[in-house]
Amino acid sequence: MDRYRLAPLREVRRLDERAKRNDLAAAVGEARATAADVAAAEQRVTAAREVLAAARTARDGLVASWLLALADRRISRCRAALDAAIGAHARAVATHAGRLDTVDAKRGTLTVARAEKELVERHFEKFRESQRKLAERREE
Repeated sequence: MDRYRLAPLREVRRLDERAKRNDLAAAVGEARATAADVAAAEQRVTAAREVLAAARTARDGLVASWLLALADRRISRCRAALDAAIGAHARAVATHAGRLDTVDAKRGTLTVARAEKELVERHFEKFRESQRKLAERREE
């Protein structure tokens, strides 16, 4: 039986498809991690909003001017914390969006690698079929 000339290419395509599949799995793992980061940042924003609302409510019941000044400073700190939490949330969302784009790109490269592997596999099947037919003709 003749040797299949594209055997090295067949092996390369198989390894390439496997590597692309691993790349996709890693990208999906990173996307899951950034999704968790987004959820945590969203919880921090919600908590900061609740603290700010509580500080405003506490200020409304005060009468003394020096207590009002302290309450206003606390509200300013709470607003700054809220702004920081909103900024962190926006950065987490942007990072996650980038990871999702990476996942889509990896899916595309995996699809291409699978198509190239399938092409070589189909060629190999035709080769085996022609070799089988050739062997049958020789036997007759």
